[in-house]
Amino acid sequence: MRHRIQLLDSFRCIAIICVMLFHYTDLPPTISPYGDFFRDIFGFGYIGVPFFYMISGFVISYTLENTPDLLSFHENRFSRLFPPMLLCTLLTFIIMRCFDDHYLFRNAHEIKNFLPSLTFTNPSIWTLLTKINFHWINSSYWSLWVEIQFYIISSCLYFLNKRNFLRNMLLTGIAISLIKYIPDYFLNNHTQYLKQNGLITLFKGWRYSDEMFNITFFITWFLPGVMFYHLYKGLQLKKNIFIGICCVGMIYCLLRDIRNIYVGSLYTVIFATLLMFALFSIMIYRKKYLLFLEISFLKRVGIISYTIYLIHEDIGILLISKFGKYLGNWGALSPFIVIFLAIGFAELSYRFYERKANIFLKKIFNNRGKIFLNKHIADTS
Repeated sequence: MRHRIQLLDSFRCIAIICVMLFHYTDLPPTISPYGDFFRDIFGFGYIGVPFFYMISGFVISYTLENTPDLLSFHENRFSRLFPPMLLCTLLTFIIMRCFDDHYLFRNAHEIKNFLPSLTFTNPSIWTLLTKINFHWINSSYWSLWVEIQFYIISSCLYFLNKRNFLRNMLLTGIAISLIKYIPDYFLNNHTQYLKQNGLITLFKGWRYSDEMFNITFFITWFLPGVMFYHLYKGLQLKKNIFIGICCVGMIYCLLRDIRNIYVGSLYTVIFATLLMFALFSIMIYRKKYLLFLEISFLKRVGIISYTIYLIHEDIGILLISKFGKYLGNWGALSPFIVIFLAIGFAELSYRFYERKANIFLKKIFNNRGKIFLNKHIADTS
């Protein structure tokens, strides 16, 4: 029987609050009712997304071990992810068409952008296939494509070889992380050689594919979560030397990615990463020190954090820009008011829509499975 690890919900709450504070306080002066007052205070909030990835690495490892097969895993993921995405995409589109008269979020006005959003896939893929420029309906949705890629990679590795999943996941993740540096190295240092041998287009295409399949830039954030899950289960690194070596490689790749991706905020990201590692380590080995995080409100926000993430950015910034000025001297409260509005919406969505939609979709998938099984029995009898 699966049980919910409640501290992970509190971790999710921390991550989503960080992301919202970052988006709501890193606004252009022309639309911010409080200028750049908060920018230096909450400028670290972007680290909430990598924190989500680390949590996901842990949770998906746990989920895979409690899922019977590959198809069931992806059906369960779809049942959980799609209903909120459908609702939030529709709501974002409608609100932007009705109230975004200054086109702050132009991409949210175009119905064609439903396609990448509702399929959780990179708009660049659809642009390449159709020669039509696609974008996300909501700019925050980019990170979901990273999640989907991780689901595919981790689930395939797990069901191909359950026993050696950790080893295979670490090795695959390290390879995926390092492979993106190959085209840049040759294009920056050996351009003439590539031109002479007709390889320049190939390597440019390789670099473009790395950007399209952007898991290469973020998989090193999932790997520690996978590692911490196995430590949570009782893995002892001193008895698994090869896994320990893989962990060293994982940390090297993570530090390299931090240095190359988060230019200008290196020490902030390193400090935040160490803090994430510390939280997971304390959860595993000294859980009693995190009892202060087991507050019902924090856990509840963590449970509904996916919907908060989907709805918060475009609509939240629009509300702040249009109505924050009416608070006058209290305009600095507008991001916090919008945060509570997003939490309230997510709670209503989860309680009255998402759970019912999730049950409905699971019934459809279960019925499909029964029909397939009955047909197979009939054909073989």
